[in-house]
Amino acid sequence: MAKASFIIPSYNSFQTIGRTLASILEQKSFDFVVEEVVVVDSSDDGKTRGVIQKFCHQGSKIKMISLDEKTPPAAGRNLGAQQSSGDVLCFIDSDVYLAPDWLEEVLKVYQEGCRVGCGTICLPEFQEDEKLAQAQLYLQFNEYLDGRGERYSRSFVPSCNLFCDRGIFEKVGGFPNLRASEDTLFCLRLTGIEKIWFIPTARCFHIFRQEWKSFAKNQELLGQYVSIYRRMHYKTWIYKGIMPVILFPGFLVIKILRIVSRISKADKDHVQKFFNSFGIFTLGIFYWSRGFIKGCFSKI
Repeated sequence: MAKASFIIPSYNSFQTIGRTLASILEQKSFDFVVEEVVVVDSSDDGKTRGVIQKFCHQGSKIKMISLDEKTPPAAGRNLGAQQSSGDVLCFIDSDVYLAPDWLEEVLKVYQEGCRVGCGTICLPEFQEDEKLAQAQLYLQFNEYLDGRGERYSRSFVPSCNLFCDRGIFEKVGGFPNLRASEDTLFCLRLTGIEKIWFIPTARCFHIFRQEWKSFAKNQELLGQYVSIYRRMHYKTWIYKGIMPVILFPGFLVIKILRIVSRISKADKDHVQKFFNSFGIFTLGIFYWSRGFIKGCFSKI
């Protein structure tokens, strides 16, 4: 049976990483199929490392790599992968926790030939009725909602719960050194090499931001790096010079229509939650759009 390594980049995640690590320890067959859990932490809050160390004391499989400077998630994942030994690399964000059978479902499809992919992304029970969390789910992960049926191939998947065969990861050189959208570029590098899969039965729970300022800042950052990665990857006139700014209204209309279509195909509860959070969703689109325009003028 294939062995798995979990890799978690962390920065000032003391409020959430405890749930992340606990959910990994509670995975079925943890003792038999998990080689190690590597946390790459660059926190400076004086709290996070204390939380991680408590878990390190629970077993030798949990390791912490402490960095002196704040490190982007991509670099943390790459370093963690280098320090791990499993056949399957499971990249989990420090604000995500897993259903008890997440790894079981991943290894099942891995044995069937699915070498790269991610699972369903859900709201935690304690955020299910929070409109701010609902809006973030639909803004960021509308393609990976529960209720989507059978597994199917994708162009790219998010790195918050991404699994990848070690050999494939090393072949493409790991994650590119980018602050955001690094997972998208990573997956685009796999085009023609390996199919990427969405596995609905592998469920994870994303803990979303609860502060308005943080929400707005993050949406702007995401929009900025979507613009940047597209300019880096797509060498066409559409993304040269002032053209992406001119074409942006069309991009935005397509983006919103796609989101609405995806939500309509998911579990019916998502439609109601989407309408409940639509005002905040619209505000998020505004900040995302501002970031996208900013990214059009960023150096790459």
